[in-house]
Amino acid sequence: MKKNKNQSDDVNGYIEGYYGRLLNWEDRKLIIKSLKKNKMNTYFYAPKEDINHRLDWRKNYSVKWRKNFRDFNNFSQQFNIRVIAGIAPGIDFDFANFNNTFDTNVKSDINILVQKSQQLISDGATAIALLLDDISNDFQKNFGNKVSEGKSHATLANVLSKKLNANIFFVPRVYADELIEESPNYLIDLHASLNKNIKIFYCGENVVCKTLPNFPKINNKFLNQIVYWDNYYANDYCPRRLFVGPYSGRKSFKNIMINATGLIKTDLLILDIITSTINKKNPNKAWLETLNAHKVPLVFNQIKKFFLKPDFSSVPPLNNYSFNSKYFEALELLLWSWKSQLSREWYPYLFGLKHDLQLNQRTLTSERLIKTQNLPLAQYIKKGEL
Repeated sequence: MKKNKNQSDDVNGYIEGYYGRLLNWEDRKLIIKSLKKNKMNTYFYAPKEDINHRLDWRKNYSVKWRKNFRDFNNFSQQFNIRVIAGIAPGIDFDFANFNNTFDTNVKSDINILVQKSQQLISDGATAIALLLDDISNDFQKNFGNKVSEGKSHATLANVLSKKLNANIFFVPRVYADELIEESPNYLIDLHASLNKNIKIFYCGENVVCKTLPNFPKINNKFLNQIVYWDNYYANDYCPRRLFVGPYSGRKSFKNIMINATGLIKTDLLILDIITSTINKKNPNKAWLETLNAHKVPLVFNQIKKFFLKPDFSSVPPLNNYSFNSKYFEALELLLWSWKSQLSREWYPYLFGLKHDLQLNQRTLTSERLIKTQNLPLAQYIKKGEL
């Protein structure tokens, strides 16, 4: 993607933007150190599990949280890592009573949003991100057919940027090409109104993309700087799976940020994998060397095919599968002989794979099936006489 006059410095790094997990402050500092080591420059704080970030976004952070956040920002500055602080008001922002006015004496949603953003900046955040992703497609139902959702979202971003006197980041509700079909006018209306200096987070052609930058449709509409929100390694949408393979389909790490797993040792490994394997002639060799540096047993190579990469596109094909008895041998060693913090993070995924292989080979007893599988799945499998 060519850089235009509205673009600023490249943005790359780590997004704490997943569901189901929440890092602690010491873990976040470990990520900062890893970003510095891997020549990345940005930490994006936007955890879905932080209740004050999304579900109860109007509520101010506690004195203790703000102290920890200030300390985290001071720590990040020592390593020259920028911190983007996200706020996600889209679940229930009051667009019906939203206008461009701002009065600190009025307790409106826009005032609360601006004041909270100012607080995060005063506590050391270098930028603010407005997130309107992962909300229901019911804007017209809630606010009427005469109001454009795309224009309303753009206006909100513009007002926030103006009141903060800063070029903010923005995550639109339609954040991948595959989401355009259900809301074909959203990006059109957004483009017509959004300030061109506001940076947009976008996933690409798909929510989980095989290649980046892949010139998604947003590139044909917007002059804004596009920063790719990369879900390559994210697993909150498939919590029984884990992806730790070489970072492929990306020629550079410019304007790409990684939404990872929330497993701290795994994420530190993933950041090292990105740097060591991206656009390399022999990524597999570099990948194995990185695993070895993190003390992953060599036997993991026997079952790597199950952990390499996600299934891309909105309608991924079902691939053929062939069984190898060495899978069980490798799993036994990894489950019972490998002891580390990383092995403990991987334990449920390794054990889940073992059960899946046993089901495939029809070696899981009926008693074990009932004990280990959830009721709907167990009933389904039993009906199939497996």
